[in-house]
Amino acid sequence: MNIVFSSTRQWNPGDEFILTGCLRLMRAVLGHFNPILYNRNPQIRRDRKYDLIKRIDDWLGRDFIEKFKDNSVRDRAPLDYADLVVFAGSPEWRGRRLTKLYSSILEFNIPAIFLGIGTNREFRFTDEFFTSDEQTVLRQALLICVRDDVTATSLAPLEVVQLPCPALLASETHRAVHQVNRIGLIYGSRIGHQRVSERCYKFCVGLYKELLIRYAKDFEIEFIAHYIDDLVSVRNDFPEWPVHYSYDSQDYFKIYDRFDLVIGPRIHGIGLAASQGIPGILVGHDGRARTAAGFKAQIVSIEESPHAAVEVVNRCMSGIQAASEMLAAHKKETERRYLSLLRALQLRAQADQAGPLLIERLLANR
Repeated sequence: MNIVFSSTRQWNPGDEFILTGCLRLMRAVLGHFNPILYNRNPQIRRDRKYDLIKRIDDWLGRDFIEKFKDNSVRDRAPLDYADLVVFAGSPEWRGRRLTKLYSSILEFNIPAIFLGIGTNREFRFTDEFFTSDEQTVLRQALLICVRDDVTATSLAPLEVVQLPCPALLASETHRAVHQVNRIGLIYGSRIGHQRVSERCYKFCVGLYKELLIRYAKDFEIEFIAHYIDDLVSVRNDFPEWPVHYSYDSQDYFKIYDRFDLVIGPRIHGIGLAASQGIPGILVGHDGRARTAAGFKAQIVSIEESPHAAVEVVNRCMSGIQAASEMLAAHKKETERRYLSLLRALQLRAQADQAGPLLIERLLANR
């Protein structure tokens, strides 16, 4: 099978953590298949309403400028080779960057599945928020799993299932944390395309300095950076402390596995840790904080005082073993529910839409 996954590479490590979880789920159901990327990285897939480069390209001729060179689904080539499309989570599962994918699903009658999609704000399933193609694809989707209650409510009257983000299932293994020896502080810079807000940045820096004063003598404390821009400023803010970073999202499995507790504003850093049995405390600063409930994470708001946030850290450390045990059970149940839904697809009345190959593979793996 050729399965197209909508995600990003070399843009947001969190998207790749989600993608890894989706790949694990689909392989558990279907076995071997060819994973194909629909890369939403804005560096290579532009979404400007008025795109001068595209207009020049169209004017000069289809083959005059080859602007898309990434090893992923291209705008010009037909998507007639795809057997299934999986929207692999994140808040960007609609919009101009996905025009090609939605139109191809309809043109070639490709079945689609949405796994772990979320949102940063409320919306309505109307023409105001969705194109005609998007509405048609969502109505015909084999399965829609959302990761937060706002998305579930906003997509009404569509039939959806609310489950934790698939990033919870990214790791093949998890371990039991019995006590806290090493703490990972996830850094968020106020510069670059993946920056956090000024308020979130100041809150985190203040909190981390307080934690270092209180706990540096009793615990090993190290920093985690998700983005190249973070390296520019973390050395200025915390010059004496080790920082872990990699361009390769898969390296973060080992990075997070170093710690017994992680704290920070990167929601899918918290999710990847949870996937490995490591409890986390999210610094909530936008609508994505709702996703943390699916990772069983504690949440401290940037509206709170540093003292209140430190108290949350204290409580979490004192109950770390119970929290880790709960994560293991939660992950197991979440995986069971996802697999049950995916394996039940062949029981739906959409067999003719899904195609004989998909149904055959699903039946073979019941």
